[in-house]
Amino acid sequence: MTAADAPVDDGGMRWGRLRPWFALVGPLLAVVMLTAAPAGVKAGELTWPKWLVAGVVAAGGVLVAVWAPLVKARTDALASRTTRAAERDAQAEEALSRLPSLRGKVPRIQDVTDRALLGIHEAIPLPADSVSEQGLSAELPTYVLRDIDADLRTALEARSKTGGFVLLVGPAAAGKTRCAYEAIQAVLSHWRLFMPPDAATLSELVTGGANLKHSVMWLNETQNFLTGPDRLKASTVRRILADTTQPVILIGTIWPTNYDQLRTAAPTDDENDDGQDLNRDAREVLELARRFSLGRWSDQEWERAEELTSVDPRVGQALRHRGQTGLAQMLSAAPELIHRWEQADNPFGQAVITAAVVARRCNHPMVVPIPIIEALAKEFLTGNARATAGEGWLTEALTWACQPVHHSGGIAPLQAFGEAIGRVDGYKVSDILVDYEAQSAPISQEQITASIWENIAQWATPQACYPIGIAAYFAGMLTAAASAWQRAADAGHTSAMVQLGVLLDDQDDVEGARAWHIRAADAGHTDAMFNLGVLLRRQEDADGARAWWQRAADAGHIDAMVQLGNLLRRQEDADGARAWWQRAADAGHARAMVQLGNLLHKQGDIEGARAWYIRAADAGHTDAMFNLGVLLHKQEDADGARAWWQRAADAGHTVAMIQLGNLLHRQEDADGARAWWQRAADAGHTDAMVNLGHLLEDQNDTEGTRTWWQRAADAGHARAMVQLGVLLHKQGDIEGARAWYIRAVDAGDTDAMFNLGVLLHKQEDIEGARTWYTRAADAGHTVAMIQLGHLLHRQEDADGARAWWQRAADAGHTRAAAAASDLSVEE
Repeated sequence: MTAADAPVDDGGMRWGRLRPWFALVGPLLAVVMLTAAPAGVKAGELTWPKWLVAGVVAAGGVLVAVWAPLVKARTDALASRTTRAAERDAQAEEALSRLPSLRGKVPRIQDVTDRALLGIHEAIPLPADSVSEQGLSAELPTYVLRDIDADLRTALEARSKTGGFVLLVGPAAAGKTRCAYEAIQAVLSHWRLFMPPDAATLSELVTGGANLKHSVMWLNETQNFLTGPDRLKASTVRRILADTTQPVILIGTIWPTNYDQLRTAAPTDDENDDGQDLNRDAREVLELARRFSLGRWSDQEWERAEELTSVDPRVGQALRHRGQTGLAQMLSAAPELIHRWEQADNPFGQAVITAAVVARRCNHPMVVPIPIIEALAKEFLTGNARATAGEGWLTEALTWACQPVHHSGGIAPLQAFGEAIGRVDGYKVSDILVDYEAQSAPISQEQITASIWENIAQWATPQACYPIGIAAYFAGMLTAAASAWQRAADAGHTSAMVQLGVLLDDQDDVEGARAWHIRAADAGHTDAMFNLGVLLRRQEDADGARAWWQRAADAGHIDAMVQLGNLLRRQEDADGARAWWQRAADAGHARAMVQLGNLLHKQGDIEGARAWYIRAADAGHTDAMFNLGVLLHKQEDADGARAWWQRAADAGHTVAMIQLGNLLHRQEDADGARAWWQRAADAGHTDAMVNLGHLLEDQNDTEGTRTWWQRAADAGHARAMVQLGVLLHKQGDIEGARAWYIRAVDAGDTDAMFNLGVLLHKQEDIEGARTWYTRAADAGHTVAMIQLGHLLHRQEDADGARAWWQRAADAGHTRAAAAASDLSVEE
């Protein structure tokens, strides 16, 4: 028996289901006994005092009156719970029915060998004279070990105890899918293999409570799960990974271009921290994965392939063309496919291939309908070709494009696809061509014009328009994105309604955005509810925001729970904030864990805060690592603080880099401090630039000091402006100092106001000095108050001097108190 087959002790679950019924039956039995007791006494001819009988009857009546509504409420609650449980079970069963199965069950990894089912590229065929007794697979060439295999399999082994997510990144036909398949076969062969066709199925498996323990979730072409109509939520992935007692491995593959695009923030005028960034979930999902890269074949990989030439003739055939591309691409006939497209002797055939490639690059689903191919192909034909095309040009071109390339078996640029016998619904184009980017290619991504985008949006089905709109949006083709989403939204696609709302919000059409979000929210789309809350919060309608976030949170939207917690915390409802953050944290939301830790820290529950920070840090949240460092530093555990800040800094947390630098500087490790401040400064953190300036000043490196303070000041750091002014003042550049002080004043720095007063005072501009001292003093600068008092005292304004010194004294400045006292003695 494997771990996946082990029996589960559900005794606690059975008692949990029965306990509510005992809560009902107990009181009901009491009612029955109390109401039946007088009759029993009479039947048994027992003598009870009349007052006792009356009391028993009255007690029974009271219990009936009081308990009846409670019983009804409990019964209704139990019925509702049973209904919800049944709905979840049905949801899970429906999702399971959409998965590939073996004899009605989710297959084990060791039983899955179908190349097409796994998504592995078709390979060149075995030579006709190959010996069948060699036991070679007709579909899968002999596997050549890749350089990443050892690390990948070690990672899978480590994650088999708690669950995890690994992602293979590489170009088309680089061998990603085969590499992933061989890794799970080697490490997890007895685990079950879930192969969800889309993100909606995966989400329904999770929310429906399907048993996923000791299973691998196969996310080949991961971008399809992150850009489809029902995109995979980061909260869903966190929920899978949060339960380490039920380990699940997610393994995916993705092209580098898609990986980079999905990790890019939306091309709008702000970062949309409130959740309207279209790529937010995709970016967070990708950040949860351990990434492995498959690029060019190394010399060691080619050497291992050489050793297999006598085993599998296909490997030998591919090796004869070594140097053109990688072995996996060779086995997939990539050079022949590219040659057919680039060097086509049929301009119409080349045009239809280009049309299908462009449609896929614009995020059209894999099957491209004939009308889109026809419309786009005309864009890629010369005027002469269009004029001389015969009546059957399209049919002839498609037939040519579907012919297999030389020595490749059935591999062709295009392949016809149909749901019904004898009907062609569209064509699939080779992923190798879609991913191929070279100067010699018939078209590049930059050559996909606005008119091409509009053509695709016009001819695609409404369902296909949603992902096309996503791609258009990130390509900066906002008009095409709006057109595509409009068609999808008009057809009832709620996610398109949401994205239209986001687009209109980006364009400052708040009412239009609200209207689309409301339509989607009324249809039950939780992202729309969440976004409505964001819109209303920006308009300072806290009650409206709370209402929409409440609806979304009640429907399970994790980000809405976090925002509700944030809102309640600002309203000083710590208990309410804690409750919502707790729900989100229990669902695996790392930011909610950090917020819980912060709240507990402020409430003095250091151990509780530490526990939540550690959970968030284990989930990779760098703020949690940083906060753990702060917590330990306050407890004077410098080594512990340094360790957590080091983890956060290594993960790119710039404030942790600064704190590490500060810690090392206090420990008199100037080189270590400089190294960390340098990293933070190179990442653009102006505080680090200021610190570097101070460090170099201590080392008498005036030019280095000035350089770093100049960089920080140019980036708007007011303190750097003041420091630069002081440095220039010391060097005798009075006008330069004045200019930086004035810039710092404009940024609100009171020291700059004071310094301007000092500068003018030295130039004997008493009125100018008094003006700046007064501005600084009014802003709370105590030394300015003292200087103002001295100035007024010299001008024989004793009352004015006393008033300013008194203000400085009230602010805790001892010199001011002494000056005020001396003035009183003089008088």
